[in-house]
Amino acid sequence: MADTMLPSEQPEVPSSRPPAQHRLREWLSRRYVRHILILTVVVGFGLLPLCWLLLAAMNQSGGPASTVMEDIQQTIFVFTLVSIPITAFVFAVLLYSLFGWKGSPGETPPNNDNPAIRSNTVAVITWTVSSSLLAAFLVTWGLIELADITADAYGSQPTTGQLRAADEVIVNVTGQQWVWTFEYPQYDKVTTDVLYLPKDRPVLFNVTSVDVIHNFWAVELGVKVDANPGAITQTGVTPNKLGIFNVRCAELCGLHHAYMETQIRVLTQEEFEAFMRESGGGSTS
Repeated sequence: MADTMLPSEQPEVPSSRPPAQHRLREWLSRRYVRHILILTVVVGFGLLPLCWLLLAAMNQSGGPASTVMEDIQQTIFVFTLVSIPITAFVFAVLLYSLFGWKGSPGETPPNNDNPAIRSNTVAVITWTVSSSLLAAFLVTWGLIELADITADAYGSQPTTGQLRAADEVIVNVTGQQWVWTFEYPQYDKVTTDVLYLPKDRPVLFNVTSVDVIHNFWAVELGVKVDANPGAITQTGVTPNKLGIFNVRCAELCGLHHAYMETQIRVLTQEEFEAFMRESGGGSTS
């Protein structure tokens, strides 16, 4: 006689599969899991000082001299900090794989505690969810910081040709093998080989090259943009710290690329105006 029972009326197939919480507790009770978690914590605390060591290395030449560079340093700190847990876990698995799951000499059978991670549902889900959350956080932070840095960098010159701010200083930056030159069109086109800027005053850079591709990198100001022959690239910044800083070329441009560097001198507004007058440039801004 044919079975006429509906699927919903079929008896439930008995299952001995334990509940998820029990499986999680059982998984955490395993020796290799405990050891890997302990190693993760130890390695994580060992890597934690890297956050401050990176900032200390970046501040060797004077520290951030603009809000753009402050945002860049904050982003580097946060990205390093949030990546430490996963980095520590990867190193912990590596160390335990080398020393905890190593084979035994002689005829001793291998440790049957070794898991197949790809078939461990708890491990796969945990890794997937944690790495996805981390990636989402980094993308969100990066987009927000990119918008802030773009705003602080003062964007590009409007198509109307009008200045973005009444007190904006325009500097025409030219790279050539293997020197930088800076022209100030508002000050009778005074030209220098050291970049002079006033503190707390917006600066617009028009960057170009006369030969090969260079890269204008005002290190402590957080400005880094290509200098392309036959084209002008615009960027900007507002220096907020007095002092002497560095300009370097960050694009391999020939034999003496490593020596294509000069100084930035951030002055008070009065000192900047006085220097321009002494250099033969009366302000036309």
